[in-house]
Amino acid sequence: MTGIEVKPFSRIMWRSRAIEEKWEPLRKRIYDCTAFAEYEMVRRGYRQCDVYDFTPDNIMQRLKKPALDGLVFLPMLISESYNGYGHRHYLTDRFREGTFIYGVVSTTLDSAIKFHDAGVTDTKQRVRQWSDRDMNPKGIDHNVTGALLGYPACDRIFFNETWLKGGCLDPMYEMARNTEGNEMKVNVLTDERIVKVSGNPMLNRLARYWGFNLVPFFPHSFDCKYAADFADQWFTLMRERDAEATDACLDALSMPMVWSMTNAVTVLEHPLFVGSANGYYRKEKVTVEWTPQ
Repeated sequence: MTGIEVKPFSRIMWRSRAIEEKWEPLRKRIYDCTAFAEYEMVRRGYRQCDVYDFTPDNIMQRLKKPALDGLVFLPMLISESYNGYGHRHYLTDRFREGTFIYGVVSTTLDSAIKFHDAGVTDTKQRVRQWSDRDMNPKGIDHNVTGALLGYPACDRIFFNETWLKGGCLDPMYEMARNTEGNEMKVNVLTDERIVKVSGNPMLNRLARYWGFNLVPFFPHSFDCKYAADFADQWFTLMRERDAEATDACLDALSMPMVWSMTNAVTVLEHPLFVGSANGYYRKEKVTVEWTPQ
C-alpha cells in the first residue's frame, strides 16, 4: 500500500434515458429511506447511537429534531464537505459554508459520551478517562463505536483486521473471499485477482457509492447471519418510509454485477448503470463478480 489518496467522488452513468427516468427519482427516495432508518433505529431503541451531522443550511431543523425526540446530540468535529464516500474527515476549525458538524445522536448521555470519546482523534478531547479494558487509551476505538452502532461482533472484528490493520478501505474483495463457495482465479498476464461469489442481496454493498445499500457496515461475508438479522430490521424501517423505493433498492442489489478497483478508482458494471468512485491504492487490480443466491 502507498499514501496515494483520491478525494471522494461518485459518478453514475445510466444505461439508457428510460432507465434514468425511472431509477434516478427512486435513487433519491432510497437515500431518504436510508436516513430515516439510521435515525429511527436509535429513536426506537434498537441501537444506542447513530452518527449525525448538520450544515449551516439545515442547523436549526437538525438540532431541534433529536431534542424533541428525547435524544442526546454531542458534536465531535467540523469537517470540510465532500461528495461521495469519505474514508476520513477533512478537519477544519471553522463552521461555515462548505463544512458540516459531525457528531453522535444517542438514547442516553452516557452512550453519547462513550461514542464521542471512542471516536475523537485527539484523546485530550475525551470527556472522561477510560481504563485500557474499556477503551483504546491511544486513540479511536472502532470496536466501541461499532458496538454502540449495533454492528455484530464478527463484523467489527473483520473491520478492525481489514480496514484498520490491513489498510483495505473498501473490503469488497475480502468480503467475497470470506463467503462460502466463492471461486478465485488470477489473470497471470495482468496479476488481476478475480473472485466469483453469490450472496444475500441485503448484504450486497458493491453499489453503495451510488445509493443502493441495505446495511450500513461491512459484513465479514456476503452470507453473515448476524448482519442479515440487522439488515432485516433496517429493511423493515426503510419500507415503512417508502415501500416502493425500498423494494426497488433490493431489486437493484439482486441483479448480477461486477465490481473492480484499480489505481485508487472503483468501477461498478451494473445492468442499470456504470458507476465510478474513489477507491484506495493497492498493488493489484481486484474484481468481484457477484450474483444473488
